[in-house]
Amino acid sequence: MRHFLIYGLAAVLIFTMLGKFAAVETVVAAEKTAAPMAAVAKMAVLSEEGDAPEEEQAVLAGLLQVNMSSMDDMYFKNALLEELGDGFSVHALSTSDTGDQPVMFRKMVEKGYRLIVVELYDTALVDEYIDLAEENGVSLIFTGEEPSAEQMARKSDLYYVGFSEGNVMRELADAIIQGWKNNQAAFDLKSDDRLIYGIFTKDSYEENGNQETLDRYLSDAGLTVEMGRQCVTSAFNFNLKKEVDNILYAGGEMIICDSSSYARQISDYLHDPDEFVLERLINTRIYLTVADEGAQKMVEEGTAMFATGINGGDTGTAVGKLAKALVAGEKPTAETVGIAPDQNKRLYITNRTVTSDLIRTRVAEDDEEE
Repeated sequence: MRHFLIYGLAAVLIFTMLGKFAAVETVVAAEKTAAPMAAVAKMAVLSEEGDAPEEEQAVLAGLLQVNMSSMDDMYFKNALLEELGDGFSVHALSTSDTGDQPVMFRKMVEKGYRLIVVELYDTALVDEYIDLAEENGVSLIFTGEEPSAEQMARKSDLYYVGFSEGNVMRELADAIIQGWKNNQAAFDLKSDDRLIYGIFTKDSYEENGNQETLDRYLSDAGLTVEMGRQCVTSAFNFNLKKEVDNILYAGGEMIICDSSSYARQISDYLHDPDEFVLERLINTRIYLTVADEGAQKMVEEGTAMFATGINGGDTGTAVGKLAKALVAGEKPTAETVGIAPDQNKRLYITNRTVTSDLIRTRVAEDDEEE
């Protein structure tokens, strides 16, 4: 009997504690939901009164570049994103020439992108891109290969951004000639009057005609020049240090390079005290046929003599300004974009050129000093 009494008292105590616990849990849960409900009610009232600001959604934009691993493409993308700002949500993809780009373009259209920037590698794709963009209300900007005038006329919010015609070899030759005339001793590092140069390039200078063009310009100015060796950086088993050594062994006293990334590595190698001790090798001059931020910095700090050509940062900024105008429904002008489009809706970026003081400054000859 006593046991039943004890069990009964224990049961009453347990149920009492459970009741208190349930009451506490109910209060806590109610406190968690009260604030959001009040906030919703408040927002509903504000909305009716017209005081609640509407949340602005970022504009969906796509960027399809053939190869984002290049320095110039990275500068382009960074400048584009900076110019667009927080009002745009940009999805950037590195495509290829194996059919990936059209698939990526279609997916962006299907997901409701309002703007797509395409680095065109095949003009046969232009009409497909224009058809999809026109049917779905997508503003379209091409870079890379240039569509025809007829294709550009098919869509009002379709534009092309490229580069003005510029002779990079002419600019390069003029800089070499000027430096030779002003300070030949700094360029001719051998005992004779020959100027031997080496090349780091994606495309063979012999095949694309650059060697013939450069040699002709320099020879017409009275210089005796010779290409000692060229390195095609896209070749299998490319080894930068070995290729620099080969250029030096061939007598090269000047290196022409079309990549600021490779130029920086070449400069670091030549200035490494554990690799070289000869001043002749350290003084090997580097010229760049690209003018991105990396190339400009090398000229400014004195590790390169000259840079001219494409500037991805300038292009990215121009595309960004153009994109904002198109999405806003404005007609791009020199005031809104910075460059007046031509009649076929094309914007051409001018090549940039930077030259070191060593090239521009004339050194007095011995007889002039006397």
